[in-house]
Amino acid sequence: MKNWRTVLLVLLPLAGGALAAGDDWYRKFSGTYWIYSGSLGDSGPPTAKDKKIGFSLNGQAAREIFDAIGPDVHDPCTEGSGIRIRHKDKQNLSCSRSSEGEYQCNFGFDLRSGKSIGGIIC
Repeated sequence: MKNWRTVLLVLLPLAGGALAAGDDWYRKFSGTYWIYSGSLGDSGPPTAKDKKIGFSLNGQAAREIFDAIGPDVHDPCTEGSGIRIRHKDKQNLSCSRSSEGEYQCNFGFDLRSGKSIGGIIC
């Protein structure tokens, strides 16, 4: 349950639609999501017994999360590429900054258990 709360605390301020007029900390964001079964490296269509969701955020929302969860970590998948990586929650929340300055954050949830899971692999 703690993992779910951690991600919600990160996402709520970024969620679309202001709760009250003039609240500039509520902003809209765009991203991508996918629902699947299996693992990220060997996924298939969701089933009644295995259903997960992955999210990918880009742009300003990803930049704000990246800045909030620092510091950078060593990542053998991106070594020497100029890509900066940051993780939280045992890598279940992963953000990157490309050498061109583009930001991306990935995370996911097991929809059967509600537990936080990773949203990206190398």
